[in-house]
Amino acid sequence: MSQEKLDKKIVFRSDTKEVSNLILAGKQAVAKAIRENRALGLSFTYTRGNKVVRENANGDIENLKIIPLRSSLKIKKGTILYVKSK
Repeated sequence: MSQEKLDKKIVFRSDTKEVSNLILAGKQAVAKAIRENRALGLSFTYTRGNKVVRENANGDIENLKIIPLRSSLKIKKGTILYVKSK
């Protein structure tokens, strides 16, 4: 490869079309992985709401863990926030 091609950086733009294409590709990949896991008789784990769930190939659902919801940060008027930079 030429040095010119190596120097170019890949730029990720937050265009709505680009983001929606990435989301669609992710959903398709997940659907394919779930189908393959079921065909092979494997279980898969995911989150549903605030629970970690394991689903077996036969459709049985097992709740593994409950994730506590994050409490919102309570900031009052006049609070000073300090931000560290690198």
